[in-house]
Amino acid sequence: MKNENKVNNILMITAFPTYGAGSGVQVTALANSYKNEGKKVTIITGNNKTDFEKIPGVKYHVVPFTAEEENPEKIPGQCKFNYLMFTTHTESTANFWDASLEQIKEYEKAFRKAINEEVKEEKPDVIHAQHNWISTSIATETNIPVITTIHGTDLMGFERSKKELKRVKEEMKAEKDPAKLQKLKQEEEKYNLYIEHSNRAAINAKKIIVISEDQKNRFETLFPLAAKKVELVENGYDTKKFYVDNSLTKEEVLGDLTSQNKDNQKIDLDYDKLVVFVGKFADFKGIDVLLDSAKIYEQKMKEEGKKVETIIVGSGQLEGTLKKQAKDLELENVDFVGRKNTEEVNKIQNLADVSLIPSRNEPFGLVVVEGMACGHPVIATNSGGIPGILNSDNQDISDKSKTYVTPLGVLVPMDDSKALGEAVCDVLDEKVKFNNKYIADYAKEHYAQEKVTKNILNIFEEAKEIDTNKEMDER
Repeated sequence: MKNENKVNNILMITAFPTYGAGSGVQVTALANSYKNEGKKVTIITGNNKTDFEKIPGVKYHVVPFTAEEENPEKIPGQCKFNYLMFTTHTESTANFWDASLEQIKEYEKAFRKAINEEVKEEKPDVIHAQHNWISTSIATETNIPVITTIHGTDLMGFERSKKELKRVKEEMKAEKDPAKLQKLKQEEEKYNLYIEHSNRAAINAKKIIVISEDQKNRFETLFPLAAKKVELVENGYDTKKFYVDNSLTKEEVLGDLTSQNKDNQKIDLDYDKLVVFVGKFADFKGIDVLLDSAKIYEQKMKEEGKKVETIIVGSGQLEGTLKKQAKDLELENVDFVGRKNTEEVNKIQNLADVSLIPSRNEPFGLVVVEGMACGHPVIATNSGGIPGILNSDNQDISDKSKTYVTPLGVLVPMDDSKALGEAVCDVLDEKVKFNNKYIADYAKEHYAQEKVTKNILNIFEEAKEIDTNKEMDER
């Protein structure tokens, strides 16, 4: 019989900030819900600043990096580079692929120091590590049971590391220049290090949490020896931060927003319908496809005498490229408004008639759920973890070239701006109709953070039980 409440002290580890990207938002939501369940929570988080929004009652240990700005905050012991990402973050363009071997070793040292300090001081019952990557591998060096959540970009990183390693080895065979050969050898060591960390993290974790069926299949294919540890738990959202609010007006929500891509910096409020995108500006988010589709739905709706406004919330490395694309397409009513906090996003989402998520490879798609929670349908690509959310009536959606309407929204083919544009027109014209109350209720019933947290805490208890039984057997 399982012993209850063995887990009361949780150490969370994330290599990235606790905001600005899906995994960071999820860490914050989970930490808050753990605290509400009466647990003691510590978060180790990579960041380039110490002044950021924190949960009262939760301890934060910043692994310090250096911001990419003129006068970055001076933090004792900070790495001389920004925190490393798989793609990009709203406050960092640094990534694992451009990092030098020397930087990676400095990175390892910084996280090992933070983890060892918190394990010694806090003596956690379990470690909830984020991403099957370097910091998680280091966490498994402790005697504390590690439960890892896979976020998808870590699996992409593992696959890319293997491809890059293969490329480097081929180049080494042909290279004659000693200096270039030495550089290639350092690259080889770096990618071997990534692969070694990923394998060690997967093998040594007590449990692996995946956030979608798609991620479950990918993880088990990449790490077959760890397949028996996998538990599927979809992400949840904070019901106190995303909810239906019918009292909001476009004047109060959008009136003070600044359009970053318009000369007058103003957002026209005389629109008939509002389309919203929220996310970081990374290639896999498919924002370029969204802009191409906006050309289609803007023109078609204009011919019908209707004005469609598109608000794009977020930032990132591709910002300049995407703004140029919008200008080249001569889009009339597409406005980039920058990164916004959760409260602002909730307000914008509440005004939206539809959310667009044109991702090429979305591990889960928390923004899908958040849009639903604000009471409107979502149009998204039939890829990654998104179908697991939107396909609530369990249709056969195996033909990826087709468009499917579900009770919660529309699934469209990936990289198909025409299909996306047509789907937007069909929703805004109400050729396909949705029950917005049903959508919001469905989100709360299936994805409320409170329910998700209880599932995860049960997994923690199981992991602790496994660890306790192992210790007894060893005695």
